[in-house]
Amino acid sequence: MKKEKNNCTIIISSCDAYSDAWKPFFTLFFRYWPDCPFTIHLISNTLKYTDKRVHALTITPDLKWSSNLITSHQQTAEKYIIYFQEDYFLRSNVDNKKIFQALALADKTNAAYIRLFPCPEPDLPYQNRTDIGLISKDALYRNSTQTAIWNKQQLIKLLQPGETGWDFEVKGGIERSRLIKELFFAYYEPVINYFCTAILKGVYLFDAVKFAKSEGIKLDRNARKFENYFHFIFRTSGIKAQLKKLLQPYTNFIKTHRKK
Repeated sequence: MKKEKNNCTIIISSCDAYSDAWKPFFTLFFRYWPDCPFTIHLISNTLKYTDKRVHALTITPDLKWSSNLITSHQQTAEKYIIYFQEDYFLRSNVDNKKIFQALALADKTNAAYIRLFPCPEPDLPYQNRTDIGLISKDALYRNSTQTAIWNKQQLIKLLQPGETGWDFEVKGGIERSRLIKELFFAYYEPVINYFCTAILKGVYLFDAVKFAKSEGIKLDRNARKFENYFHFIFRTSGIKAQLKKLLQPYTNFIKTHRKK
């Protein structure tokens, strides 16, 4: 256990623009993972979270998601990182035993990546295990930005300066991760269970606000807009997808004629 502890650190990807989410995040983090055995690093620019358990990785100016992450790795020595984002609000207790088992598997198999939140799930079996599977080289979102254990050196290979998290998931997964021969794993059930995700396009989601309220946490409406109920229904009911499908012929027509 000591070896795994010393070989791993937690990095929370953020920036000053999302500092209003720090207090909700850490309130829930320490509520549901009070015995976290790893050093906790928060990426920011000039601001710091005032808790001695949280170590600031200040990067000024903000270099955007991928470049910030690359720079942060130069300030940590551990072989593995557990990646978070500031809007991943924990919703149940974290079992250290399961985390150490995952780290032991990473060491045993020399894995590049072990997804701890199944978004998406693995698409291949691994031995006869029912709790964890493999992510194939052609799987969509092979390297997602959901919470996962990363071999830091393998992650560095996938990061491209200036990319967004979306670029990393799409381009990094399709074009780059398939070149890595080391294994990519994912659990079928959350090892770290959290609200996925609380902020979308800079707005607190309606159900995230409802979840925070149920946990006795007040989100700052002055710092960030809240999604209204109408947009929540539109987003979650499937109406949006149906409209997109219905309008696709017209969208294609407009795109074609713009090129001309």
